Amino acid sequence: MTRRNGTIGRTGRLAAAAAVLMLAAACGDSSGTKSVGLAPDVGTSAIVAGSVTFKNSCAVPLSFHSSGPAVRKLEKGGDSVSIPIVQFNQNDQNVIIPYPDTGDAQCPAAFCDGWTALGGAPGTVQREGSMWDSPNDVYAAYCNPNLSGRSICAQQMNCCGPGMVQDGTFGTLWEFTPAGSGGNDYPDLSTDYGTGPTTPPNLCPTGAPNNCVSAAANIFFNVPIQWTTNQPCSFTSANTQVTGLQCFTADCSDAYQYPIDDKQCSCPSSAQRGYLVEYCPAGSSMPATPG
Repeated sequence: MTRRNGTIGRTGRLAAAAAVLMLAAACGDSSGTKSVGLAPDVGTSAIVAGSVTFKNSCAVPLSFHSSGPAVRKLEKGGDSVSIPIVQFNQNDQNVIIPYPDTGDAQCPAAFCDGWTALGGAPGTVQREGSMWDSPNDVYAAYCNPNLSGRSICAQQMNCCGPGMVQDGTFGTLWEFTPAGSGGNDYPDLSTDYGTGPTTPPNLCPTGAPNNCVSAAANIFFNVPIQWTTNQPCSFTSANTQVTGLQCFTADCSDAYQYPIDDKQCSCPSSAQRGYLVEYCPAGSSMPATPG
């Protein structure tokens, strides 16, 4: 498994998060949101020293798939939970992915069969950013891309709504490696968007194993996200200090957009450091539910 600056490489991290799709890595440097400090509505009181606090400011409840500690369902409108950093995999990857919990009336089973831009079964057509952009952004927010657009959603009733398969192979990625090399934590965002709406990352084997994705690799975005911390961090691509990063669209500039993109964030480990990971923070929102 490859490593960069002592953290597990994108290939290893995303393969662990989505082994079903044999993902190679995440994300890139296109247009989108910029590095952020503490948002105006995020005071240091919202950050718990020695913990990661997850907050759901979205208009729908969120469930989570985690390769680290379990994250309970968060109700809409500000529900939160704090998890001690020591409960995360230490010096190893933790991938946290949110999924909207919608009812049948909010996302009818047959709705996701309309996501025809995907080109059919995973691996049939390589994913491109346009498949996650408007007018497909509603599908991307509420549908499982591995099942959608194949005329099976209405029959299986597992593409969106209460039966949606939430298996960690798609959705917004927050990657966290606490107590990594050099005495740093490494919180990162990834989307795998590529460098434009029709220019996805290299398709393996082009680009060698560490700079390509499989034909079935998804673009990892469904819910807007912002993470913040109470002490400075170093953001490599901008060569500057930040206290957080955000991703409000799939092409966000704070996220890895392809495997060897330079979007690593290193935060000196400290017992006094804490993190707030907020979904649908101020200035962002999910599309209205299709129902």
